[in-house]
Amino acid sequence: MSLAASLLLFKLILLAGLALWISLIAFNNLVAFRNGVFGIGQIMRMAPLEQAPAIQTPLLARRIESHLLHRAVLSIVLFAEIFSALLLWSAVAALAGAGLVADPVALANLALSAFMATCFVMLIGGSWFASHPPG
Repeated sequence: MSLAASLLLFKLILLAGLALWISLIAFNNLVAFRNGVFGIGQIMRMAPLEQAPAIQTPLLARRIESHLLHRAVLSIVLFAEIFSALLLWSAVAALAGAGLVADPVALANLALSAFMATCFVMLIGGSWFASHPPG
């Protein structure tokens, strides 16, 4: 296998894997939207900090109780996930030669940028609300 072919294969596997992963996440958030709102609400209410042993921290001033805002945040995240998935699948098609895009690598870069922006929204949002895995 040539270097060019191996790089193309790597790009296709990476893009398709990320596209499938975020598509599944978006599908799950769509099917179980109410559960997702509850989960986002737990993070935005900073509920884990109140579980025993409770953690008293000035960060609790950032807590958001509004169910409407929890729904809005999940709706924005879901939109970003769907948008990222569509871009990633388009980039896969373009790199595989099935797209009508003049520069498939530019589309792939755009798709990866959208994917990373979506990830950073969730990572930064979770950090803002002091949400982190136990440990």
